[in-house]
Amino acid sequence: MSAVGVTKSRLADQRFVVFGAGSAGLGITRQLRDGIVAIDGLDREEANKKFYLIDRYGLIKQSLGAENIREGIQEFVRPDSEWEGVGANEQGAIGLLEVVRKVKPTVLIGCSTQGGAFTEAVVRAMAEGTERPIILPLSNPSRLHEVTPQDATDWTGGRALLATGSPF
Repeated sequence: MSAVGVTKSRLADQRFVVFGAGSAGLGITRQLRDGIVAIDGLDREEANKKFYLIDRYGLIKQSLGAENIREGIQEFVRPDSEWEGVGANEQGAIGLLEVVRKVKPTVLIGCSTQGGAFTEAVVRAMAEGTERPIILPLSNPSRLHEVTPQDATDWTGGRALLATGSPF
């Protein structure tokens, strides 16, 4: 919320990419969605559209099939039609970099425990799409952080607004 205040925007104006759609990622997503509904007055369905969740199968989209979409995530599943022409791997998964390039998120949340997942290419692509990237590498311990604050700061030319889940 503080980062949204710094950008002088509303929570509902954000585009969220959540990398790590486990219990932590889903909990964060739901709390932010509920905040958008309560604070900015969007209905739940519209608020859900602000979120792009990524798990071990890549972007959570319709074609993953029910067997690969965890219970509780269904309301955040993206339609395949949004992703036509976007590069996917040999299994059809759309990865983090492709999602960031297409969505141009204003907020990137990491709760994947995949250390270094927010690569220079990912952070720079995000910085191209927003003036003040909000980057939240929340995984613990520090060795599992998606990006270090120093790298995120360097790769955004000092424009990133950061909060971490570990002491740095």
